[in-house]
Amino acid sequence: METVGIIVGGGPAPGINGTISAATIEAVNQGKRVIGIKGGFKPLFLGDLTCAIPLFVDDVSRIHTKGGSILRTSREHADRVKEKFPILMDTLKKLEIKYLITIGGDGTLLWQTGLKEKQGEI
Repeated sequence: METVGIIVGGGPAPGINGTISAATIEAVNQGKRVIGIKGGFKPLFLGDLTCAIPLFVDDVSRIHTKGGSILRTSREHADRVKEKFPILMDTLKKLEIKYLITIGGDGTLLWQTGLKEKQGEI
């Protein structure tokens, strides 16, 4: 079974939980396993496998009414991407994540762009 990871980067914003919910439900409906990454990119850069939590439809079906992000978030400096990228990729491989949904703003987009460039390595 293929695994989808969901991660939130940057500051909190309205609609994050609704996005987590919709992405989880759609992935499960497509036969995928879903893992939420707690704490944003920071734990992935540390190689922390304990940041991964399984997400199921029952876990996310009503979270859109809550503020913030059930997965929490963190900020990382974009200038450290090259330095920490191998650890992040290794952590994603160990978690068996084939697809990564990133939720956030401009800073998160930078991480996503870096991941896209390395997509063959996941």
